[in-house]
Amino acid sequence: MNNIIELLKSIFPWMTTTDFWVILFIYLLIVFALSVFVYRDSKARGGNAVLWVIFTVIFGGILPYLFYLIVRSPYTEEDLREEELQKEVVELQKKYYEVMLSKEMVRCPVCGEEIQADYLYCPYCFTQLKKKCPKCGRVVKKDYKICPYCGYVFEEENEEKGVIE
Repeated sequence: MNNIIELLKSIFPWMTTTDFWVILFIYLLIVFALSVFVYRDSKARGGNAVLWVIFTVIFGGILPYLFYLIVRSPYTEEDLREEELQKEVVELQKKYYEVMLSKEMVRCPVCGEEIQADYLYCPYCFTQLKKKCPKCGRVVKKDYKICPYCGYVFEEENEEKGVIE
């Protein structure tokens, strides 16, 4: 170590031994700070944090740090999770609007009044718009002879009587 200090004194004759130790300490402090930053940042971005710290310490701190800044992932894991949640919110909004559109208003074919699309009877003129299958309970068009969901065959006598179920 003394040989290195003597060599540096011959290059920089105006510096003392204490000056070299202070400069070395400051340099090591900078390398340590860069290593801590690289470790935390790499861990937040899902990289191999320990390998980046070793690379930063072995190769002197500043150049590996600059190299890390160039090749690191642009997104942190939190950013990626947030983006995924945003996509999920958009999908849920789409489903919500699909449901809302399916419940939109339609007009009664007899009286022309606005009614909801899922009504079985028109509340204004009492016209049967749809009917419920007595077997599976699903709503089907009133002119269906068979339930497309369960295969139940509708009896014509109940329909002619106008029985409300």
